[in-house]
Amino acid sequence: MSLTPSPDVDELAMQAGPSKDERLDFLKQAIAFTEWTIRSFDTKAQISIAAFVLSMSPLWSILTSACPRAASSPLVVVLLVLLVVTILLFGYVIWPVTLAPAKLTGGWQTRGLFYVADPNQLTASQYAERLKDLTVEEELAAETLKLAYIREIKSRRFKTALKAVVVFYAWALLAFLLLRSC
Repeated sequence: MSLTPSPDVDELAMQAGPSKDERLDFLKQAIAFTEWTIRSFDTKAQISIAAFVLSMSPLWSILTSACPRAASSPLVVVLLVLLVVTILLFGYVIWPVTLAPAKLTGGWQTRGLFYVADPNQLTASQYAERLKDLTVEEELAAETLKLAYIREIKSRRFKTALKAVVVFYAWALLAFLLLRSC
């Protein structure tokens, strides 16, 4: 009889690592979550464009009531340029991201079967033939990395657009303060 306790089944499973089904499930969930996050950046950018453009009407009313000649002021010209730049930056969040797949997968040669980059390059028979030799886990892992790359780019673009909003409203405040004694 041994004096050391025998490891229970859960401990042995933890030491062996997740099963293939668990890894595949994890990758599928990671892909779904990352896709949702990418879509949410696009939705936030669309809502931000609408809200930002709508905020210009009261802002313009305030500026022109403070100074009737505000429209001809260089401060307002800069403000309008900042408005256009900010709208374009929010639009850039929605703009599609181009991938550099070799860089993303660290040299893995993926077949690109999960999200086909250019469907005009494949026929149905070529696609079916490639599916026969597919390593599902590696393909899903590569797609997870690609989606994470897209998410990071859209996140960076959205943060840049938000910074432009801060600059715009800071400039609007400055313009109002400088034009109020017009």
